[in-house]
Amino acid sequence: MTSVATTAPPENQRTDPPTRMFGLPDAPCFYPTEQEFLEPLKYIDSIRPLAEKAGICKIIPPEGWKPPFALDSEVFRFKTRLQKLNSMEGQTRTNLNYLEQLYKFHRQQGHPVYKIPQLDKRPIDLYQLRKEVTARGGYHKVTASKKWAEIGRGLNYTRKQCTSMSNALKNAYHNIILPYEEYLANHKLSAPTGTVAGTKREASTDSSLDQDALVTPAASPPSNDSLFSPPTRRSKRLKKEPHGKSIPSPPSVSQSDRMSMEPAPVKMEECNNDTGNTNRADLAKTCEVCHAGGHLDKMLVCENCELGHHTFCLTPPLQHVPKADWYCAKCLIAGEDFGFEEGEEYSLSSFQQKCNNFKKEWFENKGYPDGKVPEDVVEREFWRLVENTFETAEVEYGADLHSSQHGSGFPMRSRDPDNEYSAHPFNLNNIPTLQESLFRHIKSDISGMMIPWLYVGMCFSTFCWHNEDHYTYSINYMHWGETKTWYGIPASDAIQFEDTMRQAVPELFEHQPDLLFQLVTMLSPGRLIENGVKVVALDQRPGQLVVTFPQAYHAGFNHGFNFAEAVNFAPPDWCQFGIDCALRYKEHRKHPVFSHDELIITTAINDTSAETAQWLQHEMKKLLDREMAQRTSALNYCPSMRVIIDEVDRPEDEIQCLYCNSYSYLSQVGCNCGPKVTCSDHIAELCKCDASERFLRLRFSDQKLEEMAKRVYDSAASA
Repeated sequence: MTSVATTAPPENQRTDPPTRMFGLPDAPCFYPTEQEFLEPLKYIDSIRPLAEKAGICKIIPPEGWKPPFALDSEVFRFKTRLQKLNSMEGQTRTNLNYLEQLYKFHRQQGHPVYKIPQLDKRPIDLYQLRKEVTARGGYHKVTASKKWAEIGRGLNYTRKQCTSMSNALKNAYHNIILPYEEYLANHKLSAPTGTVAGTKREASTDSSLDQDALVTPAASPPSNDSLFSPPTRRSKRLKKEPHGKSIPSPPSVSQSDRMSMEPAPVKMEECNNDTGNTNRADLAKTCEVCHAGGHLDKMLVCENCELGHHTFCLTPPLQHVPKADWYCAKCLIAGEDFGFEEGEEYSLSSFQQKCNNFKKEWFENKGYPDGKVPEDVVEREFWRLVENTFETAEVEYGADLHSSQHGSGFPMRSRDPDNEYSAHPFNLNNIPTLQESLFRHIKSDISGMMIPWLYVGMCFSTFCWHNEDHYTYSINYMHWGETKTWYGIPASDAIQFEDTMRQAVPELFEHQPDLLFQLVTMLSPGRLIENGVKVVALDQRPGQLVVTFPQAYHAGFNHGFNFAEAVNFAPPDWCQFGIDCALRYKEHRKHPVFSHDELIITTAINDTSAETAQWLQHEMKKLLDREMAQRTSALNYCPSMRVIIDEVDRPEDEIQCLYCNSYSYLSQVGCNCGPKVTCSDHIAELCKCDASERFLRLRFSDQKLEEMAKRVYDSAASA
């Protein structure tokens, strides 16, 4: 591995005068003294009143604090994830999703399309065209009322050559969009991107499109120059130009090389002796329409969901086997959940070479032949690519590499006990178990939160908007490399941020209600600010720390090859955020990492100090009130239930509600018919057995819980 920056360069690496996109203010930056730096959680608590108002902050360690990089760069190997920039931006992804479904539809009709229509020397945005037409009542109404020129102005075309503009937009809609919209209407299913609120989708009531037939528009068919052919997003990898640049897709634009789209052989069910994937193979041998097997020579298997469909069970039935990939109606319309594909395996030196080549070649035609690009130039280019439907780049990110498998960049006590940095409190391996951290009381294995994760970045590699598991704090240290730009939103604006995201991309939330838990979506700070969301930014450089506060959303990107490490922690002030997050997980049926109630109880049992009792008394009071109400609710719902007191520690799967997935640590409702349990809110989901078969299992009796709480109250009062 060649040399990398291991110390921070001068703070201003932007152009002169420095500029920040979207007019974002800088997040606060702090400079602890050597003495303050010996007590991380106490110091972070001291800056919290100011820093949590921004959601994120930067900490510059004292001069001379320079832990050595403890990993062997020659043997360290890791796998990346692929990131296509414009697929991460919410509104652009909505657009691309629609184009992808259009592509699948036309190809399946035997009329594949290869290039998007152009108008005024730029591709027509078919998704926005559809929205503009739908908002005005649909194709037939727009045509009858001669509103195509108005549609053009809505798409920001000029008034010049109105007739040709109107005809081009009308033909593009008629030839490409209308057949698909009619198909959606005939199948009585919603488009993957929904419809404009308050409007109805235009549809022809007498249209009957054969899934195997050619699309035959009334007007003359579009020429090759007016068609597009985007590849499917997850099942097919993008072709690469030399040195890793991606051919922009979908859709292709005139300056791009046309992609070869030879029809792939349709997938038919085969009889073989392979015992792998037995369940999936069995599903493919059963028709989703008639629910029967047999006629395997007539069983089509959907390219996406891999479920079987008899050719003669389809509506209308297929007379022969399609020559290209075949998709069932459900997948043709609904699309796929978005996620990152796995990339390649690299050593640090091979990834560094890839990163350096990519950045140099990307910017050499933009006036920076040596690869040394001002940070604000990289930032502007990043957002240009993220928000551009017609051009993008595919990059790789070595993200979420667990240090238990790969090792930590910090010296560790187990490997290097004599190194002064092994025991330093700001060593990220030590922070989760410091005296003030609640994680030291957790019994269950939450190594995913208590052991650091590693991140190897390249130019434009991205971490999308998210807040931390259980709304905990996080701390990130950059060991070496190029800048990492962060964007932060304080907890006070979290709800406004979520509302803005839902309003901006309702179609994505309709398809993936838990989208914000997926860490795969970006929305520019500019759009957030327009909707009243407070957003700050900072640039992290080698040797610098970034802290994110509870419930604070954050996102960002890398300017080039770098190596960072991060871990979560939970001091006492986190507790209220923790229970709020636990209840939110319950609402969304998201699997929690640990039981919040168990953490409070084990803290009360293990730490009897008056200092701890000062804050713990409030959490115990809330826990006691909540738990007693839940027990009363359960017994009111099923008065004949037996009550069992069982103080044995149980595995997590024996206390997890089968419906909402929450951990019911202090009480569960079960039945003699099986091992499954529910929380008090979802007893009706348990089973259909008689109430006499059910039981309420308590971890502690009411009396013991109250005694436990009283000890905490008394300890707090004695302080």
